[in-house]
Amino acid sequence: MGTRIFNSLIRYWKRTTNRPDYRQAYVKLPLDTGLPRLAHEFEKICEGQLDRVPQRDSVVVETDFVSDARFDSDAFAELVDEIRDSCPEVYVLYASTKWRRHGGGVAKTHTVVPVKPLFLVAERGAESVSREQVSGRPR
Repeated sequence: MGTRIFNSLIRYWKRTTNRPDYRQAYVKLPLDTGLPRLAHEFEKICEGQLDRVPQRDSVVVETDFVSDARFDSDAFAELVDEIRDSCPEVYVLYASTKWRRHGGGVAKTHTVVPVKPLFLVAERGAESVSREQVSGRPR
């Protein structure tokens, strides 16, 4: 029982101090934009340990679990900013970071996906839904 508590504390410490053992990235780049040209940049970030999967409407770049020392997190942050800047207006960039167990340590996984919203709402003149309308619906 003591070992399990110690391992939990180590994982918690690594999360709070942002010191993962491994990193992984999943990025989806739609073909109807200029974003697929950035797919080759991920090879520099994780030293070639990735898979590029062409799909019908996008290119998916998924890196392997790479040790933190081999993953260039500064270049990854710059690349995400470039994706955000190059993303067309019709897309909203979804970016998340999660911590997971991997190989006896902790892995920090990044997901970056430009998505089209289901409903386009005009910024001006759009009526907002009040709280009473939303909570008053039957469940």
